[in-house]
Amino acid sequence: MAEKTLIQVAKLGRTVGLRGYIKLYNLSDFPSQFKKGNSFYISKEEIITIKDFNRYNSTVLFVDYEDLNKAKKLTNLILYQSIEQTRKCCKLKKDEFFYFDILECEVYDDKQKLGKVCDIVKTGFSYLLEIQTDEELLRKKYSKIFYIPYIDKYVQKVDIDKHQIFCSNEAVLILENS
Repeated sequence: MAEKTLIQVAKLGRTVGLRGYIKLYNLSDFPSQFKKGNSFYISKEEIITIKDFNRYNSTVLFVDYEDLNKAKKLTNLILYQSIEQTRKCCKLKKDEFFYFDILECEVYDDKQKLGKVCDIVKTGFSYLLEIQTDEELLRKKYSKIFYIPYIDKYVQKVDIDKHQIFCSNEAVLILENS
């Protein structure tokens, strides 16, 4: 069996009450995935299933962890989901992409390769693409890392199939001024 690639989707906090509920801290952009019957990994081999989820106070109860002492064993664990399952249960809107599809994309302006996306940083209501500068530009003494705001003014096209992002020439100004 091929090894599954897992991504973090939530962190479990302290227990709440006496029946085994646990505080859930969503680390994803898809709160709709936390519902009765959905399963998540807590290790590469161990899967737990949601028995009940209260979206108003973000508490979750898992099958076979319905008492306080059992639930305490889950405190501070990370919930993971496979990329395949994420693609199935999390629906994207037009021009939206999963983080894991954007990471490692090569970034270009209309003239040259600028680098690769190495991280995505959330800043309030928007995002910055953290770019590891291309070797050719490093030889010209450009900064090792720079940021491009993930807005239409700078990001013109994302081609997930080719792992490429195309930016306006204004993105090069960001690189030159970093």
